[in-house]
Amino acid sequence: MNELVAIENRAQIARITCGWKQAQLPIEDVLRYWRDVHSPAIARRAGIWDYRHYQFDAVRDDLFAPIDGIEQRCPVAEQLMWTSDVRYLDDAALRDFGASPGREALSLLLSDIDLIVDRSTTYRSVGAAARTWVDSTGIATPQGPPRSPQFALFLRQRGADATFRAELEALAARWAATPGVLRLRSSLFEPPDMEAERKAGYPVKTHPVEQQYQVWIDLAVADGFDPVALMPVALGATLAAWLRAIHVYPVRAVYTSVHGGRPTLVGLRGYPAWQAIEALGATHQRDPRLLEWMYGEVAAARATPGGRP
Repeated sequence: MNELVAIENRAQIARITCGWKQAQLPIEDVLRYWRDVHSPAIARRAGIWDYRHYQFDAVRDDLFAPIDGIEQRCPVAEQLMWTSDVRYLDDAALRDFGASPGREALSLLLSDIDLIVDRSTTYRSVGAAARTWVDSTGIATPQGPPRSPQFALFLRQRGADATFRAELEALAARWAATPGVLRLRSSLFEPPDMEAERKAGYPVKTHPVEQQYQVWIDLAVADGFDPVALMPVALGATLAAWLRAIHVYPVRAVYTSVHGGRPTLVGLRGYPAWQAIEALGATHQRDPRLLEWMYGEVAAARATPGGRP
């Protein structure tokens, strides 16, 4: 297990929010707002171990060969536009998050949901159900368009829970060991708990049950990778016994706002500032002493495992 995998797998709780925008809003405005306004505010909340925000292109139904009994097409109006993956070390950290930043400020922050979101479902994935199997990308805090092809695979279950979980773990292990797979993380969802979301103050705008997913697989592969290595035709009948849908969302961008318990530079200053600093090699603008002066205690200098902020 390398360092990147070990750091991610320290988190025992993940809250994964999948959604799409209100119809009247331009998609580029929404994605920019989420990246540069909403996410930096979330990054300052207590208790977060990791926070990645994924933005998607339209579903591809041609990555894998057709498989009888498994749906690979998804109506445009039902396709996700983003996923926010927020992870916590344990229940105590999640409680700290829930109490942050206080009732009045939290109410204002959650107003973003009413501003932007048409439908959104928050799934919970706990313990080994949320697991990074492999990550040889060498990138602890990915920012912006992926450097190699990356896909978000969302799965819908067929059959009994125990069989589904066992088959999913076997598939993930097989894929993680496949040459050319650079990153694979699987998140097996618990059924959404809408009552818990209401009690936490979140506006409930969940998807209909038939549109909900049971698994998300974060997959990055080497350039030129042949998807047949993951889904040979001979595997189809076996998969169809426990899997009824697999929707492949190409990842257009990933933004990491918190890593290893510390806000990243994107989490503190936003992605445009990160781009400008990267372009000119302005390493002094990353100095923890400067960031702490600018942003206070949340940016206080402390070890950042697995990569720079």
